[in-house]
Amino acid sequence: MKQGSVQAIDKSNLAGRVYKEIRESLIAGRFLPGQRLRISELALSLGTSDTPVREAILRLVSEHVIEMRTAKLIGVPSLNLDRYIEIRTIRLAMERLAVELATPKIGKKELQELVKINSRFADAEAGRVAGTEMEYNRLFHFAIYSRCGLPRLLAIIESLWTSMGPMLAAYYRESESTYDSGHKHHTAVLRALKAGDPHRAAAAIQDDILSAGPSIERFLLEHEKRAVRTTG
Repeated sequence: MKQGSVQAIDKSNLAGRVYKEIRESLIAGRFLPGQRLRISELALSLGTSDTPVREAILRLVSEHVIEMRTAKLIGVPSLNLDRYIEIRTIRLAMERLAVELATPKIGKKELQELVKINSRFADAEAGRVAGTEMEYNRLFHFAIYSRCGLPRLLAIIESLWTSMGPMLAAYYRESESTYDSGHKHHTAVLRALKAGDPHRAAAAIQDDILSAGPSIERFLLEHEKRAVRTTG
């Protein structure tokens, strides 16, 4: 699917489906930071009227995922280091908790599936296929989080990942930094899950979240410096 695009959807339960499709596109990095979103264009892509798209946009605005400066000026938030650190800080707390709760509920079958996902993630990292990396990284994390048993906690984490998607897409697309050890951090998570150790699993997830932090921070800081030079 091309950058900035969304798929046409079934017209049953329209408002919810529009919301899910736009959110999925954000998580997957199909929209980039600073990109303007036009309701009429989204409606055309989705095969709907403007109304359900507007409702979805308002919902995403209320979740602080996208910005609405005016009724017609809507877009993905621009790259911002402080925003990244804020999202990451909340992720650390929420995702540690989700893993701790999920660990006792993950058995042999779930572990086997996680191993398969991580193997595909490792292949994507080796091939530098950014979109596929993001996809399998997400599948790995949410295969764990979905076992936490707290739907509201899962919804909060999904919202945070929706905010992260465009940032990560820009990072993979523009940054010269390399990061190819995500699957190794996942392996540490797997070992902790296999041992049935919630605290160790939570610590491994924390290490995974923080591991790319310095590289992403450098990328965002450099982006902000370039923006200052351009406007100055």
